[in-house]
Amino acid sequence: MEPGLKDASSERAGVLYTVLRRILLSAPLFLPLVAVVGGVLGGWFWCLAAFSLLLVAVLKLWRIGIAALLCVLVACLQQERQQHAVETLQEYLSVHDVVELQGTVVRKLTSGCVLSSHRDGAKLVVRGEQIPWQLGDVVKVKAEKGHVQHPLVQGMFDSTRWMQQQGIAASLHLVQGEYLGHPFSWAAFCGAALAVREALSLRLMPPGTENDARRQVLCALVLGDKTRAEDETMLDFRKGGCLHAFAVSGLHVGLLGGILWGMLRLCRVRVALSRIVILLVCGLYVVMTGFAVPAVRAYMMAAVVLGGAILHKRVSLLNTWSFVALLVLLPQPYQIYNAGFQLSFIVYAAICVGMRLSLRESPWFGPNDYIPYRIRTNAERRLSSFELGVRGVVIISLWAWLVSLPITIAQFHTLNTHSFLTNILISPILPVVMATGLAAMILGAVPFIGSVVTTLALQSAQGLITVVAMCGALPAAYLPAQLPQPPESMMLISTGYGESACMLGNGGLLIATGNAPTARFNIEPAVFHSGFTPAGILLPKPSAKRAEMSAVLTATWPHARLLDADTLKGKTDLATKAGVFRIYAAPATIPRKPMDNVTPIVMWQREKDRVLYVGDASLLTFESIPEEERKADILILGRNQRMPLADADTIRSIGASTIILLPSVKDLPQFSQDSASVEIVRMDAAPAVYFCDKP
Repeated sequence: MEPGLKDASSERAGVLYTVLRRILLSAPLFLPLVAVVGGVLGGWFWCLAAFSLLLVAVLKLWRIGIAALLCVLVACLQQERQQHAVETLQEYLSVHDVVELQGTVVRKLTSGCVLSSHRDGAKLVVRGEQIPWQLGDVVKVKAEKGHVQHPLVQGMFDSTRWMQQQGIAASLHLVQGEYLGHPFSWAAFCGAALAVREALSLRLMPPGTENDARRQVLCALVLGDKTRAEDETMLDFRKGGCLHAFAVSGLHVGLLGGILWGMLRLCRVRVALSRIVILLVCGLYVVMTGFAVPAVRAYMMAAVVLGGAILHKRVSLLNTWSFVALLVLLPQPYQIYNAGFQLSFIVYAAICVGMRLSLRESPWFGPNDYIPYRIRTNAERRLSSFELGVRGVVIISLWAWLVSLPITIAQFHTLNTHSFLTNILISPILPVVMATGLAAMILGAVPFIGSVVTTLALQSAQGLITVVAMCGALPAAYLPAQLPQPPESMMLISTGYGESACMLGNGGLLIATGNAPTARFNIEPAVFHSGFTPAGILLPKPSAKRAEMSAVLTATWPHARLLDADTLKGKTDLATKAGVFRIYAAPATIPRKPMDNVTPIVMWQREKDRVLYVGDASLLTFESIPEEERKADILILGRNQRMPLADADTIRSIGASTIILLPSVKDLPQFSQDSASVEIVRMDAAPAVYFCDKP
């Protein structure tokens, strides 16, 4: 190498060495955090820990290296201790079907609670209806081993993954429980704080107003109480990509702190005292709302920044971010798998980067940067501040969306294509909803003033709902992280207890049976996350719950045509992208009971073959179809209670090369003995999904 080039490369290496050393000295906890992440994740991620230690050696930052080694050692030992407790408990459960143990309630669930076992400190989920225990209660339980249900398709709720993210060892079903006491503990303190939140929630949602979506949004945004929100309300926010408004996060803490700061400054409270008041109030708010990791992250960072301002010390945001992450990970390493932890810390980093970029960006409109601020007119100053706010919101929202995209795909298997637009539009609305909601909660009982602030809060919440619903209704706003299925593909869903659903073609017909919970937790997520979009929804069995079930399905696919077997007559044609569906209703002469008698028969003409869905329809319904329409290449068959289609000659006359037996059918023994050339596919009664492509 020539001497000039060698000197230039040495100079660049020296500059890089100096810059890296300066950055790491200003944020000495960043490399220990990187090392802890690598050590906790293990596998190839150990390269992160090795790289951080190598960088420490190259830059000769020995104190940081010692801190990194200590942090990795503490995190790995804590992870090993927790893993040992989990394995010990699981080994004990593998030997005993019924266990007895004592523990403290550390979290309440919809149908159960989470116990911290006194035996080894491991956490367990105890399922049971109407468990009366509160946070902090010490109980003795007798419980059976629970079976973890695996998701039907990727993207549905995975209880195994959820337990891993929460550090929970196993799931149990309560047989008998005994209350032992309520000693003072951290869990008891959190329970008292949650009781305060419940009391405050009643101010925003008095008895009799539980169905008001506006009040549900106020409870979620002001207090982080999403348990009062109905699925329909949350669906719009999920589609719009702003469901974070329903979970206590840095958004809530930041809005509360900003509102308090403005009120205290308006009342001319001294700056130092204002900072102390904000720290105390926000700390109580974080505890009252359940001590969620995103809220803890936001509060701890705010505490460090405000504490530095009170003590007149400079604070590094990168070092503060690393410090708070270590505070969370060192005692609870499993939090690294939690979606809330990942989104909170990574999106916050993206927000900081977006803020720096927005400040460096040239103005998009308004006064030129070359005009000094001091000689601008008042109108130009206001326009400049407005432009800076718009620029910051757009750039920060775009960065946050880009960074959160891979996390939401990996954790939830979904894609919100317009969420950055939604967050831009609701940015000016959220502070108004938060401020008016707080005013309604505090002043709601005051005569005249209470009615005014409550009306303002409800109107602002309605505006937020309208904007979110508008964004969620945009084309392709909420998509599964799955390529669309081919138009002629089929999917059969076993939902348990002999019930099933069938998706015939992408952009075709969804045949769904069951009730509202079945639709919400099995059918709808399985169809959505598998990449199907129905053009029509057929309810083949009349029941008292079909209206609730259809409401769940039509909320997800509002443009799908709803067909109810109880109202169908004769022959109905449905033309879709997947082909033509011909639906034959049960003859009027068939008795309406049992309800299987009303089940129609569906003929689907595909490009090269024909599919005949008989399901649980009666033999009389099959015989009412014209003979030329009874032929098919694929037969989907269930079992009618009184007059099933079970005769071997009749089934053979259909000419199907593939027969799919729904969970209501155990076998076709007479037919299978002499039909070796016919492929028979049997669906299990347990919840499962079967993809049946064109043969």
